[in-house]
Amino acid sequence: MITTVTENSFKKEAYEWLKPRAHMADYHDDFSYIAFVEDGNILGVLLFSDYDGHNIFVHLALDDPRCCQRRYIKWMFEYAFNQAKVERMTAMCLNGYERNEKLLSRTGFVKEGVVRKFFKTASGVKDAALYGILKEECRWV
Repeated sequence: MITTVTENSFKKEAYEWLKPRAHMADYHDDFSYIAFVEDGNILGVLLFSDYDGHNIFVHLALDDPRCCQRRYIKWMFEYAFNQAKVERMTAMCLNGYERNEKLLSRTGFVKEGVVRKFFKTASGVKDAALYGILKEECRWV
């Protein structure tokens, strides 16, 4: 059974799990997160960063499709729009990575453009697809 973890004691472990999957920079602890865990193994992490009162960035990596349940997607939007009280959420993924772009589009994010040479990956620097969703566009809250 999948459980969710948000405790500070697990924060660094969740970040380190997400970092290579979401092409994150070095660790800093100015973020909120939800880790999806089963039998002590991380199956996915949803991380919120760079909150400025108006916008929040969301980073997501999943190794198990069960982490895409509607209730977890709703939690993401509930947190951003109702708890953090932002007006928009921003997400980025590798440009052309269909699986991620499809997930973002199906949850209501709109592709706003391409940021050239943004992600440093093991195979070189890659372009990022920039996605955003406004509170009034969100059907989840």
